[in-house]
Amino acid sequence: MMELAATHVGRGIDDCSADLQVPVIFGFLIEALLTCACRLFSRALGELEPKFASAIDSFFATSMVILAFDYSGGYFNPVLATGLKWNCQGHTNAEHIVVYWAGSILGAMLSLRLWTVPSVKSTIVTPFKPKQE
Repeated sequence: MMELAATHVGRGIDDCSADLQVPVIFGFLIEALLTCACRLFSRALGELEPKFASAIDSFFATSMVILAFDYSGGYFNPVLATGLKWNCQGHTNAEHIVVYWAGSILGAMLSLRLWTVPSVKSTIVTPFKPKQE
């Protein structure tokens, strides 16, 4: 370890435990579906352009993390999950890749595909559009 700052000394050798508390398939589904939901919600906000879009998006993403926290950790970001939990006790590295990398990436890809389906987009956006008079 480089330990460039005093606060970093000894940090790289601590034992850590995995946040994944459910079977791998459920962790994968949680990360994938909630990543997809976060991406769709962000796209809908981009379409609607509400005044406090950033705060609304942050609230939604934080809510999704809280929902998933006790099950998979709710990372929705493979780099963050790897930086914090790679090689921790409780799951193998292959399981980590399946849950946090494949789950997040496939969830984001699913959101791209779903956004191109007109009925999905209109179901998400239309109820929040201002009425035209």
